[in-house]
Amino acid sequence: MKILLTNTGPWGTGSGTTADGVLKELRKKGILAKAFFPDSKFQSTDMEQYYGSPQVYHIVPFPAVHGNTYLYTFPLIITDPNPRNYQQAWTFRDMTHRELNAYLNYMGEELRFLVNRFKPDLVECQHIWALDFLCQRMGVPYICVAHHSDQKGFKRDERMRNIALDSAQKASYIFAVSDYVREEVIDLYRLPPGKVITIENGYDQEVFKPGLEDRQSMMEKIGKIIPEDMPVITFCGKISKTKGVDILLEANKVVQEKRKVLILIFGSGSLEEVMKGRDPDKYSLENVVVMGHRPQKELASFHRLAKMSLLPSRWEGFGIAALEAMGCGLPLVATEVGGLKKIAVGRIVPPEDSRRLAEAILEILELPQSEYQELCQQAFSAARVFSWKSKVNQRITYYRAAIKESKIQ
Repeated sequence: MKILLTNTGPWGTGSGTTADGVLKELRKKGILAKAFFPDSKFQSTDMEQYYGSPQVYHIVPFPAVHGNTYLYTFPLIITDPNPRNYQQAWTFRDMTHRELNAYLNYMGEELRFLVNRFKPDLVECQHIWALDFLCQRMGVPYICVAHHSDQKGFKRDERMRNIALDSAQKASYIFAVSDYVREEVIDLYRLPPGKVITIENGYDQEVFKPGLEDRQSMMEKIGKIIPEDMPVITFCGKISKTKGVDILLEANKVVQEKRKVLILIFGSGSLEEVMKGRDPDKYSLENVVVMGHRPQKELASFHRLAKMSLLPSRWEGFGIAALEAMGCGLPLVATEVGGLKKIAVGRIVPPEDSRRLAEAILEILELPQSEYQELCQQAFSAARVFSWKSKVNQRITYYRAAIKESKIQ
């Protein structure tokens, strides 16, 4: 069996983490698997993992010129920042018809080249979007993975709806990352329920695990000298209103008045952009450090220093960042949205409620040590269920069914 995984963007996002996790587990099982995605070749410390393995990763370079049309970067489905793209990168909706056609033709040529060379039995496409449509035009059997950002894009981008509908309706199956996304997909794309399968995401359990870190040396690396008793709190996600970063900073104002904590924000984007137009008296940047996009091993090390992790999202298809923090033994303060409310262990709060977010943070900080340790163990135990091994085992059943069906046709 040969499996090709495609993604509308490169690594550093939830869908990129999913594709990587599935790819690595397939290869561990001895199944031939490759990945296909665009990238703008921004410099980063984790580039070598991808650019150093051309036998595994087929990377479509941007900027590019197709025909007489210049494509300055790969387009995004929604406006949230991407760690491998410009802060104000265009979305599919921003492209002219000429630019969209050039993009589809360029990616189609690259995909056809790889398909003819690799000859996959099946393609797993992250997102119900453009690359699935190209697979369908080539007559290659494929499965779509619905992450929720693609459903947001479907509602936002009228021009792409027919492409997405065609992609969904002609796929062998749709994998939804949560029951919440499954119901959304069935409704939006008018699909029979039996075609849409919930397969939740996993996380890298070899990287995100409990352990001891040298707090002082790690703080020195980021230029922060803090008291030994000052708790560290992490946030990992795009720096955007989608992820509720503005609500986090409002909650920080309340928290800092009662207990000094250090909040480390991991992810791409700009606080200035998120907080533009907000009343500066209503939020606080005190003891907030923006870490930017960091490799997973570094993120895991900081999780191991932390007291808890925050996910104050306004919406969330699943929330791999939750599993990664819990895998390091951290309780969460997370919002009751999408798939996140089902997996989070810690405190669950309403979205857009900075007061309740602050109260929940302080509640965990004030727990007796025995109760806190019990909560950490609950978080760790809940996360361990979500291994990529188990998620790939689920996938393989549907891979085989789709491949068998394609051969009959």
